[in-house]
Amino acid sequence: MPTGTVISWEAFSTAGAEGERWEWADGGVEFMSPANMQQEAFLMLLADVLVRYCQGHPEWIAFGSNTVFTMASGNWRQPDASLVKRSNFSGGPFPVRAGFPPDVAFEILSPGDSPSHLQSKRLDYQQSGVIQVWFELEKRVVELIYPDRAVRHYRQDEVLTVPSLPGFSLPLKELLVEPAGS
Repeated sequence: MPTGTVISWEAFSTAGAEGERWEWADGGVEFMSPANMQQEAFLMLLADVLVRYCQGHPEWIAFGSNTVFTMASGNWRQPDASLVKRSNFSGGPFPVRAGFPPDVAFEILSPGDSPSHLQSKRLDYQQSGVIQVWFELEKRVVELIYPDRAVRHYRQDEVLTVPSLPGFSLPLKELLVEPAGS
């Protein structure tokens, strides 16, 4: 489908099979690489950190990988995890999909991610003013990308801080772990 094509929520929500994840980008459905066990284990550790952060900072809400956000481009993206300011919601029930981008998107790179998909997603986040945190588990590095600042790289022996998140610190050595015997 050409860029600018619109899809209904019903058509989007049934575009793939159970267990698949997809996004709506540039006028078409993009299927995402399936996660492996290392990524899933890492995501559970990250989710715990984000939930604990929100418990101490109730102005933030953490969301998981099935949450759909609307980017400035009109694309619908599903980061692996995200943080959103509570003030983005006007009260009442949560919407089926957010009509806005997340404030912070956490992404775990998959070996099957194509460079064009990653570039498109990073650009979408940047144009939408989203702070991006990209985890590359195989290389054991993290990229922190602000829409208006230089990229900052962190190694596994460092503590990730996100200046826009008061009190947020993530000792990467606690998350970037290998299973026993590796």
